[in-house]
Amino acid sequence: MWKLLGLVAFAICAIGAIGTNHRQTDEYVELTFLDVGQGDAIVMRSPEGKVALVDAGRGVDVVGLLRQRGIDSIDIAIASHAHADHIGGMEQVVRSVPVRYYMDNGVPHTTATYLNLMRALNASDITYLEATKRNLSLGSVTLRVIPPPGGSDQNNNSIGLVVEYGEFRALLTGDSEVDELQYFLTLGVPDVAVLKAPHHGSRDAVTRAWLSATKPEIVVISCGANNPYGHPHEWALRYYGAVASRILRTDLDGEVTIHGREDGSYEIVTGSRRASEKAPTRPAPLHEQR
Repeated sequence: MWKLLGLVAFAICAIGAIGTNHRQTDEYVELTFLDVGQGDAIVMRSPEGKVALVDAGRGVDVVGLLRQRGIDSIDIAIASHAHADHIGGMEQVVRSVPVRYYMDNGVPHTTATYLNLMRALNASDITYLEATKRNLSLGSVTLRVIPPPGGSDQNNNSIGLVVEYGEFRALLTGDSEVDELQYFLTLGVPDVAVLKAPHHGSRDAVTRAWLSATKPEIVVISCGANNPYGHPHEWALRYYGAVASRILRTDLDGEVTIHGREDGSYEIVTGSRRASEKAPTRPAPLHEQR
C-alpha cells in the first residue's frame, strides 16, 4: 500500500539513498534528457549519486538506459502527468528498479497504461508523495515542486519542478500549455539556465511572458523525429530562439546531458559529442514571422 505523506510534516523531505548508485566524480548535478522518441524521460543525479527520474516515455527500454548508466535504484520517480508519452515506461521502471518515493499530479486517467501503472504501484512498498508546494532534498540538490492548479485536464495539470544546485537552476513543466504556464507565473518562477520546453515545443505551450520570467539560456526539446504532431512548432522555435543562446532537440541531437555546477556554470553533452563542438543554429527572429 502507498503511504500518503502530509504536506505539513513533509514540507521539506530528504530523499535518502537506497541503492549503490555511483557518486559523481565531479561536483555537479547531472540532468540527462533521454532520447525516448515522442515523449519525455529525464534522469537527475546529484553529486552524492542520488537519483530522480522525471517521466518515462514509451517506445524505448527506459530500465535498460538507466542500467547503462549504472543506476540500480531510484530515490524518487515523478510522473509530470498521466499521458502515455510520459508514463508509458514507468510501469516497467516500478516493477524492475527499487524506487523509494513516487509523485504524480493526482489526476486519475482511464487508460490501460495508467491503470497498469497504478496496479504496479499498489503492489509495491513505494511511498507516495503529493504534488504540493514543497522542497525535496536530493542530496545537495533541491527539487522545488510547483503544484498544478487542479482540474481534469492532464496537460494543464503537469507538475512543475525547479532543480536547484547552488546558482544553477533548471525548470521542467511536463506538457503544460498556456493556461498552466500563466498559473505558474502567478505563483512565481525563477530565471533558469535550462528550460525543458513544455509540451515538446508545441505552439500552445510558450508565451513571451513565460520566457521573460524564466530567461532560459538553454532550451531542451524532447520530441520524436518526424512525429505526427509537428513538434516542435516553427513559431515556438522562434520564441525560444529570441531569448535562448542554444536550442537542443532529442530528435536532432539525441540524448542531451547537462552538468550544472554550483557557481551556475554548466557543460552540455549531446549524444557522444560535446555541444560546444557543434556550430549553433538559431531560427530567424520573431519579427520575421508572418
